Amino acid sequence: MVYLPDSTSRPPQRRPSLRSVPAVERALPPAAPVLRPPVAANEGLLETLRKLWRWKRMIFLFAVAFGGIAAIVVASLPSYYTAEARVLVGVQAPRVFNAEAIITDVSPDAERVADEGFVLQSRTLAHQVIQKLKLADDPDFNPELRKPSAWARLMDLSAYKPEWLDEVLKWLPSKPASPAPSPEQTANRREARFVDMLLGRVDVSLLGRSHVLSVKADARNPVLAANVANSLAETYLDHQRQEKVAAMDKVDKFLTGRVAELRDLVRSSESAVEEYRRSRGLYKSSTTGVTAQQLAELNTQLIVAQTAKAEAEARLKEAQEVSKGGLASRESVPEVLRSPLIASLKEQQAAADRKAAEVAATYGPRHPMMATARAEAGSISAKVNAEVGKTIEGLSREARAAEARYQALSQNFERLKGTMGKVNEDTIQLDALEREATVNRNLLDAMLNRVKQSSGAENILQANAKLVSPAAPTEAPAYPPKALIVFLGTLGGLLIGSAIALMREGGDHTFRRADQIESMSGLPVLAMTPQVSGRTAPTMEVLRHPTSAYSEAMRRLQIGIELSEAASSPKTILINSAVPSEGKSVMVASLGRLLASNGKRVLLIDCDWRSPKLHQIFRCNNKDGLAELLGEKTEVMIDEIIHHDALSGVDVLTSGRWSPRSAHLLSSQRMGHLVEALSPHYDFIILDTAPALVTADVLTLSRLVDKVVFVVRWGHTRQDAAIEAMRQIIDAQGSVAGVVLSRVVSHEYRQYGHRDPFFDYARPVRSTFS
Repeated sequence: MVYLPDSTSRPPQRRPSLRSVPAVERALPPAAPVLRPPVAANEGLLETLRKLWRWKRMIFLFAVAFGGIAAIVVASLPSYYTAEARVLVGVQAPRVFNAEAIITDVSPDAERVADEGFVLQSRTLAHQVIQKLKLADDPDFNPELRKPSAWARLMDLSAYKPEWLDEVLKWLPSKPASPAPSPEQTANRREARFVDMLLGRVDVSLLGRSHVLSVKADARNPVLAANVANSLAETYLDHQRQEKVAAMDKVDKFLTGRVAELRDLVRSSESAVEEYRRSRGLYKSSTTGVTAQQLAELNTQLIVAQTAKAEAEARLKEAQEVSKGGLASRESVPEVLRSPLIASLKEQQAAADRKAAEVAATYGPRHPMMATARAEAGSISAKVNAEVGKTIEGLSREARAAEARYQALSQNFERLKGTMGKVNEDTIQLDALEREATVNRNLLDAMLNRVKQSSGAENILQANAKLVSPAAPTEAPAYPPKALIVFLGTLGGLLIGSAIALMREGGDHTFRRADQIESMSGLPVLAMTPQVSGRTAPTMEVLRHPTSAYSEAMRRLQIGIELSEAASSPKTILINSAVPSEGKSVMVASLGRLLASNGKRVLLIDCDWRSPKLHQIFRCNNKDGLAELLGEKTEVMIDEIIHHDALSGVDVLTSGRWSPRSAHLLSSQRMGHLVEALSPHYDFIILDTAPALVTADVLTLSRLVDKVVFVVRWGHTRQDAAIEAMRQIIDAQGSVAGVVLSRVVSHEYRQYGHRDPFFDYARPVRSTFS
């Protein structure tokens, strides 16, 4: 019988042996592991591809599912064939003399070609095509004549409507019925619907930077598609030619009416000119009018008279000025000098003076012949003076005559000017009438030329476009692109599956690799225990299959625990986890059986009073256990409450019957005394405790043992929960040997890019030698 003293003294703290520890290590305290919060790693392309590879099955299923849906949808869609006709816009039309002045062919440009494209898609041409091909009677075009498809019949909700619903709907208030449309309105709506349907299946586009329009038509029948495209192009060409013919007819009508009007205008304008001439007495010579000729001649004479007057007055004035100086000066007047009579008299006077001089020299001044000579010279001088006076008087008369002539011409010129003013006023009106008559005559000539030119031009008019490539029926449907839709559906499935995979990977805050635990906790991973499948329980795996991966993982755990302490192998071990369902109880039982099967004395103590599991694993009674052994008023025989496992030889101390009032006993001194009392009798004492984040008992128990092994379930335990539980144990001065990654799914673990040969190793090959 073992009695536990009720001592209030503090249990002695276990100290590690210093025999094998170097001097430097003895002086330095053991370094505590560095716990780091979970941080999102900066992943590269390779890691992203690894993530997608882990979910390859799901991504493949999404791709197959979406590709299959796309294939089903494509199979249910009707096939449409596209036929293309090409129309060249801007073909030069033949010229009809100068008829292009009336109907000018516009040089094609981008805007012009675009406008013609809109004309090709006009409702007028579409209506003509429908009537020409009788599309309203074609089931391929008219859905009213087409049988409903299986999909349409399936989606027709009216077929599933029960009869009683119609009876209910009759009693509901309804809107007043609108008046029924007339047959004409119904026909117009039907034609408009057909036009919209045809235009929806026609596409007109410009080919590159050319002047060629591509006319494409879609239809379920390839022949119908070609007929629609060709008919639309031909209708457009015929429409364009008819427009030109109609314009030419309008021009012909206009020219014919205009010619008749101009003939009347020419006739009346010429008559008005002649009548005006007769009434105003306006006659024209070959070049100008009579009054204008008279005025021109009179103007010339007036200029000549004015010049003669000026010359005469100048000569007279000069003669008068000279005559004031005496006889000698008067004789120097130019007209006197130019007079032959005066010149002859001066010669006679000179001869008489010479004769008088000779007589005076011969006979003397008193001789009678001298008096005769003097008398003769005086008579000649008197004649000269008389002639000079007559000459000067003639200049005066000539000046008066020139003045009189100038005044007469001036008066006559002024009179003709007045007459000419009136004539000019009459001539202005006459010129206006003549110009009007000339314009009307010219217009008449021009219109007659246009009529002659445009006569018969409609027979050679043609459209400014031509059909350069008629449409032909195609063999392959253009819509829907089945291969493309299936490919896009498959690609969409791949993308959606990849997105879901990345989202699930991004939302996975559990541990999937050993390096994650080591980088965040600073603690080594002692072992990774695989998930055991099949009928064999994990605790029996180490006994029935000692060479299995699970058994090898337990051996790794054993060696890791032994190597965690350099001085001596730990004897008391506490196995804990952050949250429930991590597999720590199974690991305690498996490790205990493994050690016991190797000849070790092992005691398993169930310290999880909230959810005990060891009595269920070993199938023993839990009536008396740790709770009764720690109780103050209960005296029990320890040999009676320890269960001995016959399969492996491990001893098990179950939790017993705990109550909330006795929960404090796990952290009491009696628990420490119990561990110290049992240690000499066993090689290993393994404690199974409650999760660290559930109860605080584990913090006290972690100080009573040599080493703590922390269990993290692979792909289950959240990183923040595991790190927090480790931090609490380390803060309580518990010595954590390392971490065990439990329940690892082997085939999923390989998907994370880390192929561990440990999981591929099943059992050793048996030797063939005896």
